[in-house]
Amino acid sequence: MKLEEATAYTAKCFHGEPASCSYACPFHLDVRSFMERAAAGKWAGAYKKLREATLFPVIVSALCDQPCRKRCQRTLLGDEAVAMRDVEAACVRYVKNRKPQSYAIPPKTERIAVVGAGVAGLSCALNLAQKRFNVTVFEKESTWGGVLRAHPRFAEFDEEFKLQFSAVKVDFCYHTEIISLAELAEYDAVYVATGAGGEAFGLLDGWNAELFTTTENKVFLGGMLTGATLMEGIAQGTLVSKIIEGYLQTGRAALSHEMYDKNYCGRYLDHEGAVSMTLVTASSPDGYTAEEAKQEAARCLLCDCDKCMASCEMLKRFKKTPKIIAAEVFADTQVNPPFSTRSLTRQTYSCNMCGHCKSICPENVDIGSLLHLSRRVRMNAGVHPAALHDFWLREMDFAASEGSYAAAPGGKNSCEYAFSPGCQLGAANPEYVLKAYAYLEQKYAAGIMLACCGAPAYWAGDDKRMEENLQRLRQGWEQLGKPVLVFACATCESLFKQLLPEIGRISLYELLAKDDSIVPVRPFAEAAIFDPCNARGEEGMQQGVRKLAEKAGITVEELKEPNRCCGYGGHIRVANPSLYDEITHNRATASEKPYVVYCVNCREVFSLREKEAVHVLDMVFATGKNDKLPTLQEKRDNSLEVKKKLMAGIEGVDFTPGKHAWDDLVLLIAEETQKEMEQKLISAGDLKEAIWLAETTGNKFSDDSDGMCLASMVKPVITYWVQYQEVGPKTYRVHSAYYHRIRIREEG
Repeated sequence: MKLEEATAYTAKCFHGEPASCSYACPFHLDVRSFMERAAAGKWAGAYKKLREATLFPVIVSALCDQPCRKRCQRTLLGDEAVAMRDVEAACVRYVKNRKPQSYAIPPKTERIAVVGAGVAGLSCALNLAQKRFNVTVFEKESTWGGVLRAHPRFAEFDEEFKLQFSAVKVDFCYHTEIISLAELAEYDAVYVATGAGGEAFGLLDGWNAELFTTTENKVFLGGMLTGATLMEGIAQGTLVSKIIEGYLQTGRAALSHEMYDKNYCGRYLDHEGAVSMTLVTASSPDGYTAEEAKQEAARCLLCDCDKCMASCEMLKRFKKTPKIIAAEVFADTQVNPPFSTRSLTRQTYSCNMCGHCKSICPENVDIGSLLHLSRRVRMNAGVHPAALHDFWLREMDFAASEGSYAAAPGGKNSCEYAFSPGCQLGAANPEYVLKAYAYLEQKYAAGIMLACCGAPAYWAGDDKRMEENLQRLRQGWEQLGKPVLVFACATCESLFKQLLPEIGRISLYELLAKDDSIVPVRPFAEAAIFDPCNARGEEGMQQGVRKLAEKAGITVEELKEPNRCCGYGGHIRVANPSLYDEITHNRATASEKPYVVYCVNCREVFSLREKEAVHVLDMVFATGKNDKLPTLQEKRDNSLEVKKKLMAGIEGVDFTPGKHAWDDLVLLIAEETQKEMEQKLISAGDLKEAIWLAETTGNKFSDDSDGMCLASMVKPVITYWVQYQEVGPKTYRVHSAYYHRIRIREEG
């Protein structure tokens, strides 16, 4: 993977971009950081930010014309703009130590002349002196300050100049008027800042406003001489100093850093939930008290887009910005050390891939797709944590082989519609598939297509397995005459839309809602519709469910945040159990009302959370509201039962599932043990196989006193352990079961 492949996903993210007020500020002050510190009364930190940007905080806090206030986003709420300059003045007043820092930098040999000791020239001189260049300032008057010499507060400004220059060495030549640039031939660079109407040495016509260069080699012009305001002149000094530094190093003037577009106004945000706050009025003519300044600074909205990080539980937990995630995706997927850090592995597999971040991002930045790329690269490189997806990939393989079935209705060779229920609907409740198919077959002469859409492979990043599954799906669809597929699962429909766009699609719920003869039962008087994450953008599916709820006489509540993942997506449960618990809790408590759902995975999550919920098909087909979830083994058995009944009804064929040597074993499992097995994704079939292997090979630990046995079964990815007792012929009581990724090596 190339770095650009990862960063392309987040290129449009503007988190961390300067706020609109910072773009307006001639100094490009980091207003967010300054205001955040000021609001907390951290005057030292706030002053440091102010001084780094402005060089002369006393002067700026007294004279700045505050263009930032015209771009203050608090005005979007109808409030007055934040009193930026007043907070700056308070910061200068309340900070305890304003002594400038000295820098341990080796002295330079180059000599630079600055013509003019106004604020523009002083700014450039101070910046260069801080870098230890040899700077000489020529001024025809008796002291520094330029136009400020006539200001009533000049004594205060004079002290500011003395303070800021106290940590550097600069030679000041007063009463020295430069008549010709030839007088400065011995200097390596010259900055002319003689003020409005000052001497320009005939260079204004050839002046480059971007680089401050002139037709005279090594001579730069800036400040009020070139039309800048007082504040712009100070800001230009910093920029010119950097250009001169680059010029001295390379022999050419260039912009080696990011330039602000003066005409760019920055991003304006919607500030949802922001509270109106009135401007703080100073109680004294001397300005804000410390407390008043803190209150005014707290009015700053700290404008920055953090929608995804504030809303997504995963992003909130890992505290990494989108652009940092992109950089780490690249670093983490480098197979060979020392470049691979593996700093993002846990986060990569903690993403539901629900699309929520993209849906709320102003620029449609999709972190889920970025982390999906990470999973794919890891899988293809063979460095993925296989145990995180092993269970679901095996379930997918079962659904795509023994559990699959496709047929046109009534012995026909093709059909216009075919029902594609997905692999989980029938596993959750066979009646869902059987009754829905009976309806579709009678109403639309529909065929059936039992298969897995490939979500486990997609979420695991297993491109090879995914492509093989897509080929099977495409082939099955073609054999049925390329019908429109009727989907009951939002995940299936979304994956088909993305990966098999040539296949026509329609939602089962959309078709059911159109049928006036269908009157669903009413499980609740009031309920909230819980839209699965993959139904986002599927208006037909979403509206179909609402129409069915309306026909049932339910008063429907819309959730504040629709299409949030219930927690099942991406199979994060093994990778990050605590995050999974947090997400499922948040979704279950999003409304006090019971839920109407149309995803069986959502239904399962809410049942485990003891959240009252009903599947819409329970309403349509009056199957009742059964809160007892099938076990993992029962889900497989249910899938095979669906296939068996469909084959018998369509083809008159008696389907007999394949049989294993251990299938006849009977396991006695206590309810609490079964619950633990379900949480650990251990099925009764896995334990039957492990016990059968132990009993037939004798590879087990046993206690003769009570007949307790402990056996292991090594699989390609994980090792199962089961503690059990034989209580009858082929009958065993299971006491505990677990698995891990440790390999057991037997030595003779």
